[in-house]
Amino acid sequence: MWEQALGFGVEIPFVELLGFELIAFADGRSEIHYPPTPAHLNSFNVTHGGALMTLLDVTMATAARSVTP
Repeated sequence: MWEQALGFGVEIPFVELLGFELIAFADGRSEIHYPPTPAHLNSFNVTHGGALMTLLDVTMATAARSVTP
């Protein structure tokens, strides 16, 4: 359901695994909440950079797709 809202129209297992929650999606803006779990932490006990960059990537793509599907 949420993948279609993003405009991808396909299942994205990695996004589902990370637990991203779409909050806003309109007019060139998007907001996605991400509650990292212990499985998403690195050896410093902070959210892994790859997970954060995925959040950035999906949020920017969602914002763009809100005006150009």
